Amino acid sequence: MNTSVIRSLLWGFLCIQTIFFFLAWTTIEPAVGPMVVKMSATGVAPAAKLAMTPGQRTLCAAIALPALLALGYGLWRLDRLLLNFRRQHLFTSESIGHLRMFAGATLLSTILSIIEPPTRTLALWAGRKGDLEFTVGVNSEQLMLMLVCALFYLITRLMQEGRRLAEENESFI
Repeated sequence: MNTSVIRSLLWGFLCIQTIFFFLAWTTIEPAVGPMVVKMSATGVAPAAKLAMTPGQRTLCAAIALPALLALGYGLWRLDRLLLNFRRQHLFTSESIGHLRMFAGATLLSTILSIIEPPTRTLALWAGRKGDLEFTVGVNSEQLMLMLVCALFYLITRLMQEGRRLAEENESFI
């Protein structure tokens, strides 16, 4: 099974995510011809990002970083799974573990990305006077991703049980 294209796309995706993360929390605005590309994180208007102090942007980036790290770890485990597939190690304990950790890390990344905007708001509000108001948003794509991750996690449990039964049956023959 040739997994090279998928693995290349996987690492390309992670590179793009990392570049977006960097641009979302810096004041760099790349130009593409006559257009200026303004990137900012979810819930942060480009003008609001530019109005933040460097310390505030660093704090916000630190709050957002765990979601990116969890995603990176999940994608690394998916890469390991694809390497096992290429070696024809389809239902080994190691492959099942890689799939389980990919699903778990992706689920964790999604949950962290949902709680990151209100956490950021709380961190920026800390120490200020006045009312605190923030929103928590969950979109259908995030809910679907969480459902798929939970389903993959369940499938890995079934794969593990199937492997155990197959090994048990081999011992009888």
